[in-house]
Amino acid sequence: MLNREIIARLRKKTGKEESTIRKDISLLRRKYGKLPINAVAQIYAVQNGTSVLTKLNKQEKESLPNIEIEKPARVVQKVPRRRKKRLVEFVRYDTGDSFVRGHILEVNMAYTYGCFTAAFILCRKILENLLADILRKKYPQNVKSNIELVFDTARGRTRDFSEILSNLRKRAKDFGPGRGLLERALNRADLFKDDANNKAHSWYHIVKSRKELDDTHFQDIIDMIVKLEKP
Repeated sequence: MLNREIIARLRKKTGKEESTIRKDISLLRRKYGKLPINAVAQIYAVQNGTSVLTKLNKQEKESLPNIEIEKPARVVQKVPRRRKKRLVEFVRYDTGDSFVRGHILEVNMAYTYGCFTAAFILCRKILENLLADILRKKYPQNVKSNIELVFDTARGRTRDFSEILSNLRKRAKDFGPGRGLLERALNRADLFKDDANNKAHSWYHIVKSRKELDDTHFQDIIDMIVKLEKP
């Protein structure tokens, strides 16, 4: 007779009902008919990743040594490999600064994988910082009035994008032959001043297609900035 302690252990270890366990062992016994029923239960236990060997008596244990127990084959589900998308270079900007490179890479990844709102807001961040850098390079930061062009010392924070654009416009004549180029770049940048604010602060402003990003001609603005950065 099948040991009740064996049944209890198998229920605990396999999570199966007693009736299912008894049925499975009964079917398994057809293959190992000469073995005591509790020895067959040990074979069943091993097949299910456990053991009831301590519940067997000496005779039942001795019936097992020459029995090769077949364990069920492990089924490994193959997960199809996802093809890696080729990165679309929406923005190109050569720089040795790892932080700037990181932002350029991120906006290109967002564009490639269809995260267009994120890409738009990242473009605004890149643009704002590049234009702020132009102010820092043009006006030595050892003078407080020059520092104030980008950084609000009274409030202890960087000035808003709109203020940076305004400060550049007021000083466009200081850029000599590059004045027209600066003004064109600033006019293009105005789109990101207002639109990116809306997209960052409202649920209702979402960039739904690449075309909306493409229509900003963002790379053209970057190319203008590159020219303005040259001495």
